[in-house]
This record gives sequence, C-alpha cells and structure tokens, in this order.
Amino acid sequence: MGDVKIYGWVDDTSMDGKCAVVRIDPAAGRTREFEACGSGTRETFSVTYDDQNVAEVTLRLR
Repeated sequence: MGDVKIYGWVDDTSMDGKCAVVRIDPAAGRTREFEACGSGTRETFSVTYDDQNVAEVTLRLR
C-alpha cells in the first residue's frame, strides 16, 4: 500500500448557472468534492489518502 495523491483545479468556464464539480471517492476514507461556480471561477485542490492504492475521480456539472 502506498499513498494516493490527487491535485489540480476545476474551472467554471460557462455562464450557464451551473457549477463544475470534481468528486474524489477513495476505496476507503472520506469522499471530497471541489466546486467552481460562476464563469471564470477556479478552485484548486490537493488531497492525499494514506495507505490507499485507488481512488475514483469524476468531473460533472451541477
């Protein structure tokens, strides 16, 4: 087992009233969400899950 490190950013690039959302779902541990709402908005993130070897990362509009 190692550590899973996920970092980056999510941008909202459209004036459609929706938010861009990144969801990080580890095999074990707390699920995290990062959201950018409003055109031109950016949210940066950096998450580490210790003693993990997998996490699912998804991007969607909400």
